[in-house]
Amino acid sequence: MPLHHWPNARVPWRSFHNHWIVRLVEYLNADVLPSGFQARPTELIIGIEPDLLRLQDSDQPETDRQISSQSTLGEATTTAVLPPPAERPMVGIYSAYDTNRIVAVIELVSPGNKDGPEAVKHFVEKALFLLQEGVHVMVIDVIRLPRQAMRRPILKRLGLNDEGDSHQIWVSSYCSLPDSEPQPHLKVREWAHTVDVNASLPDLPLFLRTDQQWVMVDLESTYQATLQAGRYDPA
Repeated sequence: MPLHHWPNARVPWRSFHNHWIVRLVEYLNADVLPSGFQARPTELIIGIEPDLLRLQDSDQPETDRQISSQSTLGEATTTAVLPPPAERPMVGIYSAYDTNRIVAVIELVSPGNKDGPEAVKHFVEKALFLLQEGVHVMVIDVIRLPRQAMRRPILKRLGLNDEGDSHQIWVSSYCSLPDSEPQPHLKVREWAHTVDVNASLPDLPLFLRTDQQWVMVDLESTYQATLQAGRYDPA
């Protein structure tokens, strides 16, 4: 079953969005994520609420055998270089009972994320904040209305130009690569695919440890599983 038009008059997006998050968590925890990682639904991160968190149970490195078993990954769509993040006045409050380290997030773009310049700016700044903190970010954008490609403002904030159709929707994965040579900076590599109504969703890499370890996320199967589990019948 191909991708439907979203928002959809027959299916409330909020309901489908939340259900899709649950399906992604179940899918990743079933047999996709390697040992030492776990997926969880939304948690609060200093006022930022990504849809899906990828957490590492410990800082113990994977063995060379586990990392070397990675499949071949194609060339990145593009690479950006960011300066080190500016110091921000903030109060960090952390639970003494939860020392898990966030390594990646998955965001499902909602119509409200595109509802005006301020909403778009908030979403983009959240993504950039996470990347600057070394957290890898996947953005799933299947929302056709409002007609705003979320990838374009993200690339603009990275200092890059998007020459494509501003109304085209995308799914994209961003890999955060901190570097200290010749001076502290951050590289962000992007893997992106266009998506269209009546077409299948692509597989997308979700990075776990820089660009040395990742898993491929089957977006199409989780989308279809959500439709079936919720008995959703989009027009």
